[in-house]
Amino acid sequence: MKIILAVLLIIQVGLSSSFAQKELSGAVVHVNQKGRIEPVPFANIHWQGTNYGTTSDTNGLFRLAVPDDARFLITSFIGYQTDTVRITNFNKTVSIRLRKSSTSIGEVDIEYRQKSSQMSFINPLATITMSEKELFKAACCNLSESFETNPAVDVNFTDAVTGTKQIRMLGLNGPYTMISRENMPGIRGLGNAFGLSFIPGVWVNSIQVTKGVGSVVNGYESIAGQINFELIKPDLGEQTFANVFTNLGGRSELNLGHTEQISENVGTTLLLHGNTRFFEVDANDDGFRDFPLQNQINALNRWKFNSNKGLMGQVGVHFLKEEKIGGQTDAFIEDNQNRLDWMGPYRINIATESAEIFGKIGYVFSDFQYKSMGFQWSVKQHEQNSNFGSRVYDVRQRSGYANFIYQSIIGNTNHQFKTGASFVYDEYEEEFETQSFDRVERTPGAFFEYTLKPNANFTLVAGLRGDYHNLYGAFASPRLHVRYALSETLVARALAGSGQRSPTVLMERQSLMASARAFNFFGDNKNGVYGLDMEKAWNFGFNLSKSFTLDYREGSIQFDVYRTQFENQVVVDLENSYEVNIYNLTGESFSNTAQLQVDYELIKFLDVRLAYRWVRVQTDFNIGGVEENQELLQQPFTPEHRFFVNFGYATKKGLNQANWTFDLTAQWFSEQRIPSTEGNLLNNRRNDLSPSFSLLNTQVTRNFNKRLAVYAGVENILNFRQDNPIIDADNPFGNEFDASMVWGPIFGRNIYAGLRWKITKEKM
Repeated sequence: MKIILAVLLIIQVGLSSSFAQKELSGAVVHVNQKGRIEPVPFANIHWQGTNYGTTSDTNGLFRLAVPDDARFLITSFIGYQTDTVRITNFNKTVSIRLRKSSTSIGEVDIEYRQKSSQMSFINPLATITMSEKELFKAACCNLSESFETNPAVDVNFTDAVTGTKQIRMLGLNGPYTMISRENMPGIRGLGNAFGLSFIPGVWVNSIQVTKGVGSVVNGYESIAGQINFELIKPDLGEQTFANVFTNLGGRSELNLGHTEQISENVGTTLLLHGNTRFFEVDANDDGFRDFPLQNQINALNRWKFNSNKGLMGQVGVHFLKEEKIGGQTDAFIEDNQNRLDWMGPYRINIATESAEIFGKIGYVFSDFQYKSMGFQWSVKQHEQNSNFGSRVYDVRQRSGYANFIYQSIIGNTNHQFKTGASFVYDEYEEEFETQSFDRVERTPGAFFEYTLKPNANFTLVAGLRGDYHNLYGAFASPRLHVRYALSETLVARALAGSGQRSPTVLMERQSLMASARAFNFFGDNKNGVYGLDMEKAWNFGFNLSKSFTLDYREGSIQFDVYRTQFENQVVVDLENSYEVNIYNLTGESFSNTAQLQVDYELIKFLDVRLAYRWVRVQTDFNIGGVEENQELLQQPFTPEHRFFVNFGYATKKGLNQANWTFDLTAQWFSEQRIPSTEGNLLNNRRNDLSPSFSLLNTQVTRNFNKRLAVYAGVENILNFRQDNPIIDADNPFGNEFDASMVWGPIFGRNIYAGLRWKITKEKM
């Protein structure tokens, strides 16, 4: 409540101090070769002789505060003549038409190397944008593998038999990070276990990574951060592309895509993906497949409409079907026919089907470019039938989502706001062993977000949303983001806010089902899911961003600290090697992180990214299931220290194009705490701490032209592997079998190769 009152006080002071400041709105356009007027996105606009400036958005639109001495407006963009306009009427929307530069002073090559990953100095949220160029630095078969070159996100295996990778931000497991597709729900609920592998990396156009609580507009579930991925859109113009990939782990895949502008107003995108792993691999010779055999087909088609008069929208469908078969290898079964357990071989079967229809519609008021409204919606069914040995887990999720957003100003564009209402519907039919956890969750909500931007140096975003969950009741989510530019090259940001989420612990922790552990729930909330309370946490953060130029080459430094304090958390306790004890937090749980990152072009065309992160994630565990025996411990499988370095080198060819690109990523992870195995037989016990270890990955890409590229790489060059990742692998139906105690790589060195091919018809 104190935070809410502080937010309201800041808003009141801001309104009283700068309500009367004028503001100019307009559009930056150019005339294409067909004589049509098109917007110029990301043009630079500023008042002559002042530090008041902005950039046009993707539609060429801009809004700019007007200082008292403003007279001449200067607009510039690479390849166009700089335009200077005298403004006399500040209440009228201006249209600035740029012309192609015609000045000729002989042959001059002007090159600008766009960074593959960068943080905006204007956005009040500390958001890192990863472009397609960044994603091409590694194999990136799916979304879970798209962060190998980003030190803000950890990627780790969840177990030794399903081949599943999970991300982690601020030291917290993936479900605490909101993962959205173009600012709509992307991966949640049943998708939290394997959903990252359902988004092919080739489909992704860019990724935005935001630490800490995000905007209230996108929902209440963001706690550790938000990852928003943008898929390939019809805006690219007519383009057909293909990607072929294979590796020594037995995985092969094919991606096909086509985008086309059907007419001036309508465009479409068709994305197709198929992958298979048709032969088994057991590199550590423990009798279990390191990766399951699998087949997946995946298709997405969407249509986009733009009237060019303010009305725009899109509608799409997404379908996926996947089958996985893991467990003991055929070779092991054949060699041990006479001494297999009477229950037969240990198998893991996971069959998944998902179908979704989604859409957006929006309108920008032509006479008031600052005013717009939009509506987002989706309907989805996700079904999984699976068994882990003799343990059966079947679940079906039907979901609906609707979000209405209205955006305008209060007086002038120094005071902007977004408001609206949302509704989330989840129906679960969940069967685990002999237990049923069927339920329906309905959550209507409303939000208001106010943005104060009195000048180019200061931005405040204060948001508040209220939601009502039919099982947990009403709750509020206040959030505050502040940005202040100490200079043109130094920006400070701070944030505070809360997030909530309904527990879906069985869906999220399916890796624990690949064990003999008994699942015990100790919740006493009769209305709550599994008898548990809703999770709630407060997040506080500070970010400092500095850009610099050294020896004519650009660089940047990022430093941030975050604290996540849980008010309530669902504790998944593995401290008894025979049980998974799941209960509400009765003590303290928090995550403290600090990260320092430096990006610099070391020599021409050689970029280096250095990072160090410190993580302390601790929780009060009820040892032995007894609340009086609480002990504050580091969360298992969470290294406290991580060093990261990435080198990227490109041979010169032309603007944003190179003959060869070379990438090398090295990481060092400190020791990780392993849950106690003292109760096991001597041969099945593990050390309390894992060893520290290093990982080294590399990739080489040969670009023959803008259409054709081939690439090859090596993951885990040092061939480091966790010894004996499966406890009691020879006795998978025994009471000490456990394939979930994974802290490092399972497979070892992996070599891959692929080809990218595209035919592009440039937009006129």
